[in-house]
Amino acid sequence: MIKSFAIIIATITINISCKKQQDDFLNVKANNYDVTPKTLADFQALLDNDAIMNNSYSELGLASSDNYYVIDDNYPSLTSPEKQLYTWTSDIWQSQESAEWNYIYAIVEYSNIVLDGIANVSPDNSIKSSYNNIKGSAYFFRALAFYNLAAAFCKPYTATSAKTDLGIPLRLTSDVNAKSVRSSVQQTYDRIISDLKTAIDLLPLTPLRVTRPSSRAAQALLAKVYLSMEQYSDALQYADAVLKAKSDLLDYNDNSLVTPTATRPFPRNPDNNSEILFYANGWGYATVWPLASISHTDTTLYDSYDINDIRKVAFFYNNSDGTHRFKGTYDAYSKNNFAGLATDELYLIRAECYARAGNTSSSTSDLNALLSKRYTTGTFTALSTNNADTALHWVLVERRKELPFTGTCRWEDLRRLNKDPRFAITIKRIIAGITYTLEPNSPKYILPIPDKEIQLSGIQQNQR
Repeated sequence: MIKSFAIIIATITINISCKKQQDDFLNVKANNYDVTPKTLADFQALLDNDAIMNNSYSELGLASSDNYYVIDDNYPSLTSPEKQLYTWTSDIWQSQESAEWNYIYAIVEYSNIVLDGIANVSPDNSIKSSYNNIKGSAYFFRALAFYNLAAAFCKPYTATSAKTDLGIPLRLTSDVNAKSVRSSVQQTYDRIISDLKTAIDLLPLTPLRVTRPSSRAAQALLAKVYLSMEQYSDALQYADAVLKAKSDLLDYNDNSLVTPTATRPFPRNPDNNSEILFYANGWGYATVWPLASISHTDTTLYDSYDINDIRKVAFFYNNSDGTHRFKGTYDAYSKNNFAGLATDELYLIRAECYARAGNTSSSTSDLNALLSKRYTTGTFTALSTNNADTALHWVLVERRKELPFTGTCRWEDLRRLNKDPRFAITIKRIIAGITYTLEPNSPKYILPIPDKEIQLSGIQQNQR
């Protein structure tokens, strides 16, 4: 991986100039390959490079999941990786590099450059706050990058096998000459958790803008991580901590906040969306882009929305042939899929954890709080049950409906829930009369590491 990280460093240097709001450090030094950031302003400028740190998260899981389909006429126009991801073939990369792998490890490299560099700064009281914010941000971004990689390139976390299952290469230094090896899944998640807990203690409660991390965003990400690990009491703890401090939900009935019939229904400035805790978007594939003409929303998903559910209008565009395509991204800013953190997901995480603990009253209370903001005023009937399985079922249905094209959510849910026979599903695609199938717990839920990476580093490949 030494050579590949040298390539990433070069890519970072080139792409620094793509930042939307340039800082002096980036303006003056962007073309200098031998730049070494040294000051707090330098480090903050690296982390504020939105083009790298906020805009490059993986859509591999979205492209492999079941919330969309492609018709025969459009299939030939897909790129080669899109075709392979859609049909779950073994050889996705076909001896090529993976942009997702490189871009996300670029985020890791940025974070490590900051962490290695800031270790040489001795902060006095006048700069302590900025120092902590920068250091905490670097830990947060590295954890988020590792989490994205783990969701694609590792087995789902299973406590009984996590210590022997193969994880990702955990790059913890900016030294491109450091040899990379695959960790275990346990080590991967331990590192993500450790980085986030460190970040929580360093970051401010609220950020200057939502493209920057905060303590609440780190807690929200920890809730997601623990949910994916099926450690529900820990997920509940962190989701609850955030929601007790910030419980905002957009009322989809309020046209000053949401315009359901518009092509872009949600606020273009992410700072104006009160649900967003941290802004990031996905990068990758036209098959899952909002309003992509080559992609159609899964009919079962679309039909699951009640006629009075505003999401049916706000999330989907009606095609002339009676099919639908997704439009309801919270990333109205760059028109990509939202891959950040928001309170709507935390309500669902907390509701699921309550249901699994048998606390049906609190679970349905969270669901009702969310859904009352999603249904046309006066049409929603509050949910109520004493049956924990019923409450859990309701939550899982709403997770798919609320977060259909958000980050790793659907892919993570498929990987996690397939381990429970009650929720395991088989996904099928039909192209030119040929049926492709993804069985529950299939090794195809773990994507192959890019061929170029295997050639350069010699790390072990995943089996598909």
